[in-house]
Amino acid sequence: MTLRSQILSLILIPFLALAGIGGFKALADWKRFQDAQVAQTKTQESVALMRVVHYLQVERGLSAVFLSSGGKSAAVDLESTRTKVDAAIQSVPGETGGALQHLDQLTTLRNAVSALELKPGQMGAKYSSTIADILLVVSNQLIHQKNAELLQLSSGLVNLAYAKEAAGQQRAAGAAGFGKERFNLNLYRWFARTGAIETQLLDIAGMAFSQMLPDLEIRKGLETTGLPSIRKQVLDAGPSAPAPDYDSRDWFDRATRWVSSLHEVETTVADTMIVIAAEEAQSARQGLVVTLAAVALSLLASGLIGLRLITAFTKQFGALQADLNRLSRKEFDFEPAYLEAKTEVGKLSRAMEKTRAALAEAEDKLHAIEANRIADRGAVVGKLDEHLARLSQRDLECSINEAFPEEYEELRSSFNGTVATLKETIEQVITASSSIHNGATEISTASDDLSNRTESQAATLEETAAALEQLTASVKSAAEGARNVEQTMAEARQEAEVSGDVVKSAVTAMNEIEKSSNQIAQIISVIDDIAFQTNLLALNAGVEAARAGEAGKGFAVVASEVRALAQRSADAATEIKTLISDSSKQVSQGVELVGETGEALASIVDRVNTISELVSNIAKGASEQSTGLSEINTGVSQLDQVTQQNAAMVEEATAAGHLLHSDAGKLADLMAQFNIAGASVAVARSVRPETPSTPSAHGGELDIGAVVPLPVKAANGGWADF
Repeated sequence: MTLRSQILSLILIPFLALAGIGGFKALADWKRFQDAQVAQTKTQESVALMRVVHYLQVERGLSAVFLSSGGKSAAVDLESTRTKVDAAIQSVPGETGGALQHLDQLTTLRNAVSALELKPGQMGAKYSSTIADILLVVSNQLIHQKNAELLQLSSGLVNLAYAKEAAGQQRAAGAAGFGKERFNLNLYRWFARTGAIETQLLDIAGMAFSQMLPDLEIRKGLETTGLPSIRKQVLDAGPSAPAPDYDSRDWFDRATRWVSSLHEVETTVADTMIVIAAEEAQSARQGLVVTLAAVALSLLASGLIGLRLITAFTKQFGALQADLNRLSRKEFDFEPAYLEAKTEVGKLSRAMEKTRAALAEAEDKLHAIEANRIADRGAVVGKLDEHLARLSQRDLECSINEAFPEEYEELRSSFNGTVATLKETIEQVITASSSIHNGATEISTASDDLSNRTESQAATLEETAAALEQLTASVKSAAEGARNVEQTMAEARQEAEVSGDVVKSAVTAMNEIEKSSNQIAQIISVIDDIAFQTNLLALNAGVEAARAGEAGKGFAVVASEVRALAQRSADAATEIKTLISDSSKQVSQGVELVGETGEALASIVDRVNTISELVSNIAKGASEQSTGLSEINTGVSQLDQVTQQNAAMVEEATAAGHLLHSDAGKLADLMAQFNIAGASVAVARSVRPETPSTPSAHGGELDIGAVVPLPVKAANGGWADF
């Protein structure tokens, strides 16, 4: 972080703090200004809505007079008031127009009043509901004030508005009571309740206005109207009693003057609230302007001071940086800036001057020292070059015995140590090369034998895998045949079960036929008894006809015919009974035969189920054998594949062994070229025997005596072909 950035940060912190404090104060003043404007707007909107409510209350009262007189009174005033209501509705601001949605049914209500289709109570309830909805909107607008004075006046104004509504409802109740309706129980309760509500709400409103408007007299216009005495007379008379000697028009005029007086008080309070809201808005606006001006001036002053500080520090430290750059370039013939300054920058400049003088003096000494070092370095480099040349010619007897200058003595020791380490390493390599050669010969021979055995094993596994594959196919075919037999037996079992159900149904039907035959036999017996009784009655009738003489001859003929008919019926019943008896015997025999057939089919079903279970077990065992053989076949195939891979790897290992045998000889020849005093570098090398060609796993021949390049790990971590 640069010095300029640090200085800027130090200046920016109080600058931002000042801006934040000023911003919060300006935001608070702006919020206060907005609240004051909203309060002023809401108050104006509420005044417009209360004007609509006032004319609606007048319209409600005139409508009550109009209905109570049967349309003979207040018609002209009612139309004039409706016009005033419409004008007041049009003057309501657009933002508050949503409150007027409660007046959607006003036209329908007016038409019903004009047509005398409503009673005064019904009309008053509808108007009062609409007025109550609008007053609720007014209350919500006035109660939510942020200013304490406006909130107190709003509370009083809301209570005053509801007291005025109660007075308006009492005006409508009185207009109906002094008309044709008279003061029945409902009107009397309405009249008394609205009067009590008016008194309570006016007391609450008076307490709210007492501090802010001590000279305001809410009940100033009540005594002049004479309403208190009229109210007392009505209340003293009671419900359904003769009303005082006033007509509805006179009562309405007196009550209207009282309601208008309350409306004037509403206007006075609303005007006072508008003035307070305007003064609050003006005060908030002035506070906002003063805050913004103070913040702007403070920020401007802070910015100018910070800019001056940054400019001064940047100029002075820029000169110091330039002087330091000269020192870094080893330029010592200059005079630092601000040497005479009394500030911290002047102290830094004077310290830099001392540093510059010391560096200039030390430079001369360094030149002399550097010349001596160059001479010593040349002698050391020459000696190292000579001995490194001997080392490059594989002469390991090249240690440096002459002493070097003190600062290069460590280099001589390192060189001698490296030569000694290399000599020891070469001696160990020469000793190990013979062992490597013998070991490589043994590895080559063993690899040849292993290759032959591995190839023989691979061929045997391949034949075993083929035999297992054929056996697996055979077992799989047997398993599929067993599954087919199992399916066929299942179908046979299902058909046998269906046949058994059919036989059971036949047995049931034969039993029903047997029951029906028995019932028919009983009916035939009844018919036989009826025929016997008829024959007996006909015989008695013939006897009585014979006693009657000539008069009974016709009846005797009828009796004779009845006897003949009864006899034929008895004969036919006897024949039917005989047939039914034979049929019952045959049906019984059929039932027994069908039952035996059902038992035989049930036995067949049981035996088919047993056979099906046995076949299922056979199919399951064959399937499990097929699965096991498949897994064995898979394992043998994998073993065959691994064996083939092992055979290939053995061939590669054999080739590597022969290559190692060859490279060991080369290593011995290479080591013999080094000159080591007192060490024998002769290495016994055996001639590699001729190795016959070995058949590969692929059917060809592999020359294991050939030299095959193999990857060898290089000293730098990579791979190189050796």
